[in-house]
Parts: sequence; C-alpha cells; structure tokens
Amino acid sequence: MMDKVQVFAAKISNQRHLIALRDGMASVMPLIIIGSIFMLIGNFPVPAFTDWLDNIGLLQFFNKASDSTFGMIGLGVTFSIAYNLAKRYKVDALSAGLIAISAFVILTPILQSEAGNGFPTKYLGSSGLFVGIIVSIVSTEMFQWFVKRNITIKMPDTVPPNVSRAFTAIVPGFFIILAWFFILIFLHYTGIDDIHALIANTIAKPLGLLTKTLPGIIFVIFVQCFFWMFGIHGAQVTGPIIEPLLLQNSDANRIAYQAGQELPNIITYEFLYNFVFTGGAGCVIALAILIFLFSKSKENKTLGKLSIAPVSFQVAEPLLFGFPTILNFKMVIPFVTAPVVTTLITYYAMKFGIVSKPIGAVIPWTTPPIISGFLATGGKLSGALIQIVTIAVNMLIYYPFFKLDDNEKLKVERSLAERNTASSDLN
Repeated sequence: MMDKVQVFAAKISNQRHLIALRDGMASVMPLIIIGSIFMLIGNFPVPAFTDWLDNIGLLQFFNKASDSTFGMIGLGVTFSIAYNLAKRYKVDALSAGLIAISAFVILTPILQSEAGNGFPTKYLGSSGLFVGIIVSIVSTEMFQWFVKRNITIKMPDTVPPNVSRAFTAIVPGFFIILAWFFILIFLHYTGIDDIHALIANTIAKPLGLLTKTLPGIIFVIFVQCFFWMFGIHGAQVTGPIIEPLLLQNSDANRIAYQAGQELPNIITYEFLYNFVFTGGAGCVIALAILIFLFSKSKENKTLGKLSIAPVSFQVAEPLLFGFPTILNFKMVIPFVTAPVVTTLITYYAMKFGIVSKPIGAVIPWTTPPIISGFLATGGKLSGALIQIVTIAVNMLIYYPFFKLDDNEKLKVERSLAERNTASSDLN
C-alpha cells in the first residue's frame, strides 16, 4: 500500500506540466505578497488613517500599486509557466514565455470606448489564470515541437547566441500565434467572443467545487493529509490544481474589499494555508505546544524544545519526522481530524459573521498564527482570536494521542534506566 502510494505520488510530482504549473505559480507569489502589503496599508482598519490617505490623494495610488502587482498575476503566470516548461524541455525559455504572453493577449477581448481601446484588467489578473495556464502549456508544447525538429531559421555560427536564439523563435512563434489567431476567428464565428468566460464556465466552474464549497475543501484537506501520512508533501501534490482557484477567490475578495463591498468568498488561499493548517500539515502547532509544555519523557522534552520555534513559523517538518507523525498510523486520527474540525469552526464562524472573512491579502505561509489571522482579515482581532480557539481545540484533539505516546516513551526510558542501573550494580 505504502509503496503504491509513493509511486503514484512520485509520478504526479514529477509530471513536467504540473511541475511547470507549480513553479509558475510560485514565481508570481512575490507579486501577490507585495500587492497584499500595499492593499493592507491602503485599507488599514483605522478610518482616520484611510481618510487621511484619501484626503491627500494617496489612497488611489496604494490601490493602483495593488492592482499592478496582485492584479497582474494572470499575465505573470502565463509567462512563468511557459518559461518553466520550456526549461524542462531545454529550449529557449525566454522566447517561449514571450510567445505565450502574445497568445494570451490575442485571446483576451478588447474593450472599446470613447477614450480608446483597452484590455479588461480583470483578465490580466486572477480571472485570466485558466486561459493563461492553457495557453502557456499548449504554446510551449508547440514551441518545443518545432525547435526539436529543427523547423527554425538557422543562423551562422558567427552570429551572437542571443541574436541566433531570437531568429530560432521566429518560425515556431509565427505558427503558434497563427494557430491561436485561427482559434480566435473560429470562436468569433461560433458566437464566442470571450474565451475567458468560456473556460470559466466549462473548466474552472466544475473545478471550483473544490474551493467554493465546504465539502470540496474538506476533500482537498483529506487528500493532502493522506499523502502527508506517507511522507509525501501533500500541498505539492494538490497545489497545482487548487492554488489557482484559491488565488482567484482571494483576488475576488481583494477587489471587493478595495471597493468597500461585501466579501464574496470564505474559502481562499489564506483560509486554507493560514487558518486551517496552523503550524503546517495536520495543524501540528497544537501537538508542538503539548510536547513543549507537558512532556515527561526526555525524548519528547528535547523534541519540544527543538520543534516549537520552527512550527510556530509553519515549518512542521521537525515534528512531522521527529515525533514522528509521518508513517505513524496511531496519529492518523488527530492528524486528519484537527484540520477538518478547524475548517468547520472557522468556516461557520465566518459564515455567521462572528469572524471577519479573509480580505484577499495573501499572507506569507511562514507568518506565525495569530499574527497571520490578524493580517489576513485586514487587522481584525476576530481573525487572531479564531486561531487561538482552533489551536486550543486541536490541543484537546491531540492530547490523548500525545499522552499515550509520551507514556510509552517514558516507560521505555525508565526500563532502559533500570537495566543500566542493574548492569552497574553487577559490575
């Protein structure tokens, strides 16, 4: 069973398109976090401060900075996925990325007005993610097909490499853009002028059940925990599929928050990674606190001192592999139950208005709990308090399993001490 799971997970983790998707999403994370910082400052929950920013004319610039970073992730992901996939094929990654951006722009509808023509900004952001993902993968597959079959313009060896690479991309690039050009025309004459809306309704909407509904996100949590129990990074397995969806939810909240509207989503990127998985996989910060405060065995006392700091910053590996929880099937129940219970408590607390929803500011995953909850809800104390509550509940869930483990280790240590004493007496 364990070998089959590890082989299956390895195939998923090593699949080149999923790796490119994962690395592409990771590449734009700095833009998302930078945009979130500007949004938090520009919409800080102190009316006197935000009114002052508005009065002196700075508020619009903070919002523009957020839109120019977080609001550009669709375009950024298109380039970065194509770039990373081309690197895995060992072809010119820069050219592949630029061609993918051009294809993305061709497919994006143009708005016409008296002031001039322009692109809908929403499609340059999270609403364009799925088209960007499809375009980048298909375009790069076509690009590498042409290059590896030498269907390119060859330049003499005396030509500088950067110039030669540029000419190499002309033929593949032309046929890639031509292909998307014909697709655009075909869609137009079939009555479809917005491919983004088409993809959203045919692909993104069904997948959105995973990140728009409570049963869907609980299913994702089960899958992540399942892989973690076999020593496989669960988030890396599910991330390429669900993170674009979660970021779309976060961006929708960000736009609504900046406009002073009701936040549409509870389940967002920060909901899963800041509120649900406190301390990392399995909500193990609760276990870390128990080990640090209540251990009687020397082994656990040492582990508690070593693990409490990294787990506080969401680095759970010292505890996952040191306790261990990985491949320790006595810990399956709390390891899965804790994040599910946390999800239910947090979700319904937000649904009924007891706790503020995430405002769309993506907080770095290494941010300690309580601080992350405060920031993710736009500086609301309820965001911090719900994390304290769920950590306390998770401590109750983990306690009997921790106590059983600690007693077993203490019993072994005492037995060894008695043997050593008896051996010393004989000597």
